[in-house]
Amino acid sequence: MMAQKYENQTQHLFVSSEGGFDSIGTQNHFRINLNSMPFKNEDNTILRMSLKQFNMPKNFLNVNSSNNKVRVFLKGFTIDDTVIPDVDIIVEISEGDYPTHEALGTAFINRVRNALVDVTDSPFTVQNLTFTCTTETVSKDNSSAGDDKPTSGFNDYRLVLSLTSTITNFAWTNPLQFVCLNIPQEASYILNTAGNTTTLTRDEYFNDSYILLGGARVEDFEGTVASPIWDLANPQVSFSSKAQIGSTSTINIASWFPMNTSINTNEYVYISSHQTYSQASSSLENVSNEHAHEFITSNILGKAMRHTNPVDGSVHFKITDPSPYFANITASFLNQIEIEVRDHRGRLLSYPNRNEKPKALSNNTKYITPPTNVTQEKKGNTACDLVILMEKYSNANGVDALQGIPPPLSGIPNQFTSNLSINSKCR
Repeated sequence: MMAQKYENQTQHLFVSSEGGFDSIGTQNHFRINLNSMPFKNEDNTILRMSLKQFNMPKNFLNVNSSNNKVRVFLKGFTIDDTVIPDVDIIVEISEGDYPTHEALGTAFINRVRNALVDVTDSPFTVQNLTFTCTTETVSKDNSSAGDDKPTSGFNDYRLVLSLTSTITNFAWTNPLQFVCLNIPQEASYILNTAGNTTTLTRDEYFNDSYILLGGARVEDFEGTVASPIWDLANPQVSFSSKAQIGSTSTINIASWFPMNTSINTNEYVYISSHQTYSQASSSLENVSNEHAHEFITSNILGKAMRHTNPVDGSVHFKITDPSPYFANITASFLNQIEIEVRDHRGRLLSYPNRNEKPKALSNNTKYITPPTNVTQEKKGNTACDLVILMEKYSNANGVDALQGIPPPLSGIPNQFTSNLSINSKCR
């Protein structure tokens, strides 16, 4: 009966986002322009757009601006002649692909140490202020017999760190505290040190470091310059932080929860199209919505999973047949398909900071920064390829009329065409 009622026409669109997208980027956001011969609906037809295949090399870093930032605060104190000022800063882990959890933990505690040296050296003059750090990122249980855990080889991927000052008679009078901010609500947030007027960036207050490091997610920004965070009776923190018994110059830091097993926060990327309408949990659209347990309108067309090649270790995000993703289009005509690739928070994928030398070369005078507007998104190796299947379904009975803007007057016949082009201009 269905075969008698509907007549189906099909056409594949083979699309590559590479080249000709200087104004918006070759991967995060591009447009397929069908103006020369748009797909058209009559009163008794609909179009179905299916995402049949998607492939994208992972040319962004696992640890990046979307997951490498932690708020660190400390109530200042004085030890002998050493003045430790109030501290409220954002610490950034160096961007990169870390091979082990130990390497990530070491990078984190080293950045904390360096940041403490920086903020306490200026504007105050402090003598012999240096810190040493140790890390045991992947802790192993060696408990006594009778405990319910194995006596050896137990691995819980826990972040376990210690930070020691080499200042004579130094003691951690107040603990160093860590906050993994993940605040979807857009607002002006300012750190709580006196004289600070710099507003945090969205990546600084809406970050996935809690996933990467195993910390508690903090969804509220606490403290003001007038009433700093350390004046709160019980501030929200993400890690355990306590001075070591018998050695008050050492502070022990540990995550309450296991670190992410994979050292990244992008198991999937999400492909969106402004020509499709679906629903998604609000956590996937948090670029404009708060955490909530509800579904909202979405333009997500499909999701591509991370695949690692066991031979050479290369990583791609892929959708391959059979793909279940499709969307019905009831508009009178379709003259463009706009595609965006985003992460699990609705954010565009994060690439290294623009107009900077690569981090590995940042202290090397043999290299120069890229020219203005030469970025990885626009001029680099960011590209994806996909296959879209367009199908036209016709209702032979013609019961319902389509609603919407009528197509422009044209002598172009209502049929599919191979005369397609890709346009870099978008919104």
